[in-house]
Amino acid sequence: MEHAPWMQRCLQLAAHGAGHAAPNPMVGAVLVRGDRILAEGWHHAHGGPHAEVECLNAFGDAAIPADAVLYVSLEPCSHTGLTPPCADMLIARGVRTVVVGCSDPDPRVAGNGIRRLRDAGIAVIADVLRDHCRWQNRRFITSVEQQRPYIILKWARSSDGFLDQHPRRERGVQRISSFASDVLVHRWRSEEQAIMVGSRTVLNDDPRLDVRHVAGRSPLRVVLDRTCIAPASSRIFDGNAPTLLFSRSLRDDVGIEQCVLEPDRDPLPAVLAELQRRQLRSILVEGGGELLGHFIRSGLWDEAREIVGEVLMLQGTRAPRMGMLPQRSFTSGSDRIHLHTRSSTPDPAWRW
Repeated sequence: MEHAPWMQRCLQLAAHGAGHAAPNPMVGAVLVRGDRILAEGWHHAHGGPHAEVECLNAFGDAAIPADAVLYVSLEPCSHTGLTPPCADMLIARGVRTVVVGCSDPDPRVAGNGIRRLRDAGIAVIADVLRDHCRWQNRRFITSVEQQRPYIILKWARSSDGFLDQHPRRERGVQRISSFASDVLVHRWRSEEQAIMVGSRTVLNDDPRLDVRHVAGRSPLRVVLDRTCIAPASSRIFDGNAPTLLFSRSLRDDVGIEQCVLEPDRDPLPAVLAELQRRQLRSILVEGGGELLGHFIRSGLWDEAREIVGEVLMLQGTRAPRMGMLPQRSFTSGSDRIHLHTRSSTPDPAWRW
């Protein structure tokens, strides 16, 4: 029996959880008999039933056929968290064969789910489309294995290589990208748990950093303002979305949550450690040249998404230079999008 097509279906189902499952991983499951799908499911939201439970609930209470195979893109959990262990549920339901996409790096699982199934006499086939399954859950896996959020850098630049134009005549965003790209960026925002800018971007652009052009939840807005120059009247402090301010001292003129940074220390490790403590698996950095450059020089990035507009600016803040060819490029409206990653990207469709 060829397993890859059914695991690919698990990945398709798991993608429905983008922007909703975190901090849990995205997982899909399919129950197959011969060449027929009996039931399928995916993990809809943190705290809700896992993909295997959704799948078998969709199948119903009838006995699982002995020759049916359950496919799942991530190793079934073997611990009690917000829900009971999925491995125990599969054993109790009498599933005879399970095909797993990749193991779960969470120390509470990390092979224990597969062992528990095998100890119960269930045949387990592991690592089917492993790289694809790990790629889909790169945010969760990076957070668990590297103890920091998955970091995505994003910027838009003019065709002649500038992030903005000098001199500035007014406070506000200088348009570079097309509306089609703006919609794409808002989808990107909806799929990450945090979004970050520096104080200079707040001062110059007065961004909202929320999700408006697509359906989805707004990420936690993170502002790095070491010198406390971001105006209190800025839209990012409007309370319309959760916001976290990092600065050298507490400010009493903004009514948002704040963290104080140690003076004369690189702020990025402290910021990332605090986001990791909050189980925020990913962050989209939409900062200006200084903040983006700091992440790049520190080697703290996993993906970079560069939007190249048609506009000419002639002078201004130079856009970052990645020094490598993009793994993928495509058009969005009148713009060109270049995507870079520090790791391999086995998914030819590059599902974000």
